Amino acid sequence: MHLPKIILLFSFSLLLCSCVVKPTVTSEYDNKCQIVKKKVELSVEQVQFFEQLNCSGNHQCKEEFLGQVVGAALVFPLSAILSGSIAVVGNSVYWLYEQGQCITGN
Repeated sequence: MHLPKIILLFSFSLLLCSCVVKPTVTSEYDNKCQIVKKKVELSVEQVQFFEQLNCSGNHQCKEEFLGQVVGAALVFPLSAILSGSIAVVGNSVYWLYEQGQCITGN
């Protein structure tokens, strides 16, 4: 299989599975400590990165398409790293807060 065909197949697979990792905050009431516990959870959501190309020439279309492919390929790992960092820091802060409230509440 030729390299351009492999690149084309890879590009179309990115079209089908363009995803981002997103942090969301959930909360629940703890009867023992009588506080609302919060937790950051990660979810994966599918998004549409590629839009119709508006270009005047064949060379410009190739550049725009390549830019979109590279952008889509980088979005998932970068969003996973950033969202994962937010989750770790957020959950640590929530845990420390809950421990302090539970100790002082008893």
